[in-house]
Amino acid sequence: MLRCRLEPLLLGAVVLLSACGGSSGDADTTGEPGEIAFELPAEGDSGVAGVRATLRYETPERTTIVVDGLDEGEPAGGGPNPVLLVSGTCEDPKGVVFELENLSGTTSETTVDLGLTALLNGEYAVQVGLTQAQPEAVACGDVPDEAPESDEEDES
Repeated sequence: MLRCRLEPLLLGAVVLLSACGGSSGDADTTGEPGEIAFELPAEGDSGVAGVRATLRYETPERTTIVVDGLDEGEPAGGGPNPVLLVSGTCEDPKGVVFELENLSGTTSETTVDLGLTALLNGEYAVQVGLTQAQPEAVACGDVPDEAPESDEEDES
């Protein structure tokens, strides 16, 4: 019961606090409370398309990062493609913050010890590599600097 009352307050706090930093980028709501999603565009000539990352609020100190959409039939797919959360941006990565689960099929899901607010307020990017032996990025997206507004008002 208490969790149901706190979730809207925490989500509201995430939206308010997220306007303070981060990397530029467009985010979408997923329709689920505490979730935002953003595209991971192709890097170089990898030719991948439709790769997305979803950030899901777990606790103030933990976020689940889900990456999906890299089709095993694509030249860069078929993994196990490594997935990383890096500090900095796709254009200027600084270093690995977390090694996320490799893509298993078309999906990677990892819970990290970094809150959603911290991700939005910091400068981070999610990278998908080709292989462990060839880790160059085939897709990368900067974590948005703010949570999107809910689409509930538009749905009539």
